[in-house]
Amino acid sequence: MHFTSFCRLLGLVLCSNALIVYVALDSLRLAVVTTLACSLLLQACYFGSVLSFADVDDL
Repeated sequence: MHFTSFCRLLGLVLCSNALIVYVALDSLRLAVVTTLACSLLLQACYFGSVLSFADVDDL
């Protein structure tokens, strides 16, 4: 997967999350908070996957 495709997919996930939360709860504050939480969770998962593929001796 190319980096641009990854960025587009990440943007799509975050924007759809914000839109769904805003429509469901009618709260801009909750939409922003849940989008930030989703972003942090995705970053933590990405970091964990990079660590799992990295060789410990190379670090």
